Amino acid sequence: LLPRKLRAAMAFEKEIEANRDLALRAGQVQDAVDALLALERTARLAGDIPGTTEVVVAIVKIVHDANNWTMLNETIQLLAKRRAQLKQAIQAMVQEATKWVDEQSDVPRKLELISTLRAVTEGKIYVEVERARLSLTLARMHEADGKLEEARSVLQDTQVETLGGMDKREKTEFILQQVRLCLETGDFVRAWIMAKKINLKFFDDGTLDDLKVRYFNLVTRYHMHNKDTFELFRAFQSLFHTKSIREDAALRDEALKLEVIYLLLSTHSNEQHDQMHRVKELKELSELPLYTRLVELFTTDEIFVYDDVKTELEAEIAPAGPLGAALAQFGGTQAHISETMHLRIVQHNIRVLGKFYKRITMARAAALLKVSEADAERELSEMVTSGAVHARIDRPAGIVTFKRPQHPNELLNDWSGNISKLLNLVESTCHQIHKETMVHNVA
Repeated sequence: LLPRKLRAAMAFEKEIEANRDLALRAGQVQDAVDALLALERTARLAGDIPGTTEVVVAIVKIVHDANNWTMLNETIQLLAKRRAQLKQAIQAMVQEATKWVDEQSDVPRKLELISTLRAVTEGKIYVEVERARLSLTLARMHEADGKLEEARSVLQDTQVETLGGMDKREKTEFILQQVRLCLETGDFVRAWIMAKKINLKFFDDGTLDDLKVRYFNLVTRYHMHNKDTFELFRAFQSLFHTKSIREDAALRDEALKLEVIYLLLSTHSNEQHDQMHRVKELKELSELPLYTRLVELFTTDEIFVYDDVKTELEAEIAPAGPLGAALAQFGGTQAHISETMHLRIVQHNIRVLGKFYKRITMARAAALLKVSEADAERELSEMVTSGAVHARIDRPAGIVTFKRPQHPNELLNDWSGNISKLLNLVESTCHQIHKETMVHNVA
């Protein structure tokens, strides 16, 4: 005798085949579905998981094979809403129906099926992976139609980072799509929130360089919008050290050039200064004379002016120059780079003045900086405010004094030392007076 479950499965199979023939050969699709719905109800109420799953999948397959798409959508909704419907049955039905989305070439029917499946899977954890994939397909369709806002709204609320049924690569690709659509629609805040969901350690194994390049290209657009030059340096530095980029000489040199430019455009700090010396040691930098010279100028305590590098630099970053296409891709502009580079050179020269001068007239400082006195005073004041240099400006006299303010302990030590010197002088003077008095008395 056959086991009870096997006999039940064979009974389901016979019923399914009989109703399939009734639907496809005789054209009585509704009658076949009604018969199988009664069978599904029996299996469901009996708690027969395999049997219920088999019958549910068979029902939607029969309707699909009959090419009745309206009835297919209605049947999927009906089966999902049946009382005490089993999770396994819904999951199997959704997985089967999802295959037909890609097969369907008729756009209205495809959209209707996706809408039905997304409605059925809403709020159900056991089909959240399928819902995420359907959302991605729907977003791509909206984007193809030029509806970027709708595409973004479809994807933005999907939290794929918590899905256990997706591998890391698929999750990362999904998040990158979210970031890209947010950037395309100008939602830069949400784009950065999405981008921070990706753990950068995921790219360390070297097998996902394509995703790493896509990630940093998108992040670069965000930082370019905010004009965060040091973060741009970090992004181009990561691209430069990517294996696939280093294997292509043109891409490697482009990444290194942009890395150097945005490092020099960054506000001076200990980290920025340290990174300049690290970049200076790269052997690939020696193949780029202009950038080697720029790094050398910024790491040497000597005054130079923007005109020394203006012609070569602007030729590089011009729209038709070697970096023009890359800057246009990321949203960078020649004007921003030129203005910021000029400002950073002035700031570098002020720091050099602070190292070699204790006092200098404002007129002399402006002459060395090759700017007007008003511009020199304004930039010096901003650097003093930010703590980049320590100086005092005597505006009536037109004198700048470079002196680091002393810590209270240092000031107290100096005062104590001065008092000690004064007492020693008093004691020595008294001794000399006493000596002269004694000599006079003896005489």
